[in-house]
Amino acid sequence: MGLTVREMLNYNTFSEFKVLAGLGGLDNQIQGVAVLDAPDGYKWTRGKELVIGSGYLLATQPGLFWEIIKSDRFKLMSGMGIKERFLKEIPEDILREFDNNNIPLILIPPNIAWMDMMNQLNVIVMNKSIRQFNIGRINPVSYSDLTYQVRKIERILSQIEKEMGFPGMLYDLNKNKAYYSSNKFLKLADKLQTTDFWDPSITVTKEVLCDNLNMIRYRYKDERYELPYSWITIPITVMGKIKSYFVLVEATGLIDYFDQFAIRIGFLLLQSLYEQLLFLESIGDFGFDKFVNDIIYGNLENHDKISSRAVDINIDMTKSFYYISMNQINKSISSALFKDDINRTINSVFSFEGIRTSFVNENSVLIMIPKEESDLDGYQISNIQENSIKIRQKIEKNIPNSKFVFGIFDKETSVYDLRKSYEKANQAVMIGSRIFPEEGFIKYSQLGVFAWIHIDDQELRQMMVDLEKLFSMSEADELINTLKVYLNCKMNYSTTAKKLYVHINTVRKRIEQINDILGLDLDDPINRIKVELLLLIAK
Repeated sequence: MGLTVREMLNYNTFSEFKVLAGLGGLDNQIQGVAVLDAPDGYKWTRGKELVIGSGYLLATQPGLFWEIIKSDRFKLMSGMGIKERFLKEIPEDILREFDNNNIPLILIPPNIAWMDMMNQLNVIVMNKSIRQFNIGRINPVSYSDLTYQVRKIERILSQIEKEMGFPGMLYDLNKNKAYYSSNKFLKLADKLQTTDFWDPSITVTKEVLCDNLNMIRYRYKDERYELPYSWITIPITVMGKIKSYFVLVEATGLIDYFDQFAIRIGFLLLQSLYEQLLFLESIGDFGFDKFVNDIIYGNLENHDKISSRAVDINIDMTKSFYYISMNQINKSISSALFKDDINRTINSVFSFEGIRTSFVNENSVLIMIPKEESDLDGYQISNIQENSIKIRQKIEKNIPNSKFVFGIFDKETSVYDLRKSYEKANQAVMIGSRIFPEEGFIKYSQLGVFAWIHIDDQELRQMMVDLEKLFSMSEADELINTLKVYLNCKMNYSTTAKKLYVHINTVRKRIEQINDILGLDLDDPINRIKVELLLLIAK
């Protein structure tokens, strides 16, 4: 970032400084200040510095000027400033060397202190950096306008690269998404994995540049480069949790003193951005939670009011949605205690734009996913299923003893049908988890005729347990076959015996055994229907 010699001289503090030679170098960039307080002090400069001194050494050692000019350090200087107290006159041949090399030679008034000069330079660079990063404030009305927020992030990153020449990245941990200042970042980082920038898998050295910000420079020796490869990483933390990492790739060149101002300001802007987003997202979450709960529990039914509320929380009423009921079915655990982790996992795995989540109760989450206009062959449902299984595996790993089941109403509907669609998705979980106990993702369409009748959850669970007992018996095949034929023959023992080619007493004995196991009165027509349905989908 820095500033040019010309920019420095334009400020009031430096208005009395006089350029004696080297006017062609007024646009040289100053990246730091070095004080010439020893005869060989110039040897310790790095380049792009304004080298200042009282002039005493140059006055008492006439050959020192030429020694500096002939050194390899001279052409790297941004400029040289000398106080007029000791050096009253400078030879013309020396002035010509400053002109020929476009190195400004500046006469500094005797009354200015080094500390005042350096402080003023720091203030100028800081103010310049702040002006460069003037990206405006987030409009709270647009809290869910992700494109607007992303533009702010990308503008900060691109401004850093523009001013410093070093590409940057912001990696959002919640979304598992990286934002880059330009493609230059990826080109320079082609050997490193993304996580290497904050959790290196290779041997590196670490240099703490700022304790308060936890700003660290990582370096390692890469055979492709003469100098060590390096980058700077700063975690962005909100409410004690790391939300993202801000990374600047230096490659084989290190940032200068004034560049660190730009990094700090860029970091503070990103930090502020995330703090505002967290606050605004909490408002948005609350608004969506209330909207969902008001619809599901019958407090919001009027279409005009639903439409008005939806617009307020930035839901596109022209779109159709898939509704998922994500349920934690171990009643001894409250998944609401892990709300942040669950939401973070859902948002990081699902890549759909505009996805919304809401806790309907302590163990049930509604996930609302906009239908993609390009999805013509049902691919999106398959994608949702695949990612739901990933979410389930991740969350169950982080929440001991939890068991999550996803149910989806696999037909897109409007916001007006949110309640019905959620109820069907929830029905897929409640019934499907008993019928298909090994599956973690169940479509409403899989329920078949079970979607048409209501069976109490407790009753269904017990019926499935009893059927499992029946299937586990050594004579299971003949018992199940007898039961199916018996029901098909409208519970007529004689007809059943004829079809099975067995004695009628054998049929009676088997049916009595089945009744004892199932604990059901098959004379009840409702019980008969339930058993017939269970047999259709049983193994």
